[in-house]
Amino acid sequence: MKLIKFLMFFVLYIGSAMGQLPSQDILVLLEFKKSVKHDPTGFLLESWNEESIDFNGCPSSWNGIMCNGNLFTSSLPPEVGKLESLKNLSLAGNNFSGPIPDTISGLMSVQSLDLSHNSFSGPLPSSLMKLTGLVYLNLSVNGFTKKISKGFELMENLQVLDLHGNMLDGNLDPELMLLTTATHVDLSGNLLVNSASQQQKFLPGISETVKYLNLSHNQLKGSLVSGNEAQIFGNLKILDLSYNQLSGDMPSFNFVCDLQVLKLGNTYFPDLSLMIF
Repeated sequence: MKLIKFLMFFVLYIGSAMGQLPSQDILVLLEFKKSVKHDPTGFLLESWNEESIDFNGCPSSWNGIMCNGNLFTSSLPPEVGKLESLKNLSLAGNNFSGPIPDTISGLMSVQSLDLSHNSFSGPLPSSLMKLTGLVYLNLSVNGFTKKISKGFELMENLQVLDLHGNMLDGNLDPELMLLTTATHVDLSGNLLVNSASQQQKFLPGISETVKYLNLSHNQLKGSLVSGNEAQIFGNLKILDLSYNQLSGDMPSFNFVCDLQVLKLGNTYFPDLSLMIF
């Protein structure tokens, strides 16, 4: 009966009203019901039906389901790691709290994991790096703390890494920028710094796969590059370094042909008006 513990993960936002078609989330739950082949007590099969949906669209009489102001409130139980065949898990926009359990590594088939806009806290577990098939990872707008775990740069299938809007601190890892295979990297809105040695050139290199890089609203200091090495930005389309403490000489971006958006506002560069494009 441990299956029942998993049912809660499929409730994201319940918002249909009486007289309307069931919301997309309820339709997903009903599809999930079809996949249940063994329910000897009728715990799920007998309670999950469209006729028992409340007037406000909440299936509160469904066993295993709770509605709380259209938000789901809970911690993430360790049993989530037993969903070995799950490919897409989205719990975004709820009120989940507490740490991500290490058993998250059991989601061996997951390709998309979205836990954004919740109240998760604690450090990012290193067990996330075991999700080798992960393509999309969004943990933004939570309360995660401490350093960004090593290993994201080794996730060969990862295309989107979004950690913005947390309280992650420690040094920005140059290997993450240099070795990642992601095309979209957003670490903005954290407390990231760079070491004294990095302040001469806080970005020694950027992976050629990265097209979108947002490091804004952190505490990064020092020179953008040493010399006129704008070629490290050559594959970027969007670069946002605003609201940091960067200073020093501004590289020429003349030959950075693919760059479409460059944001350097609220930094300490002497005169951005002299930049030549």
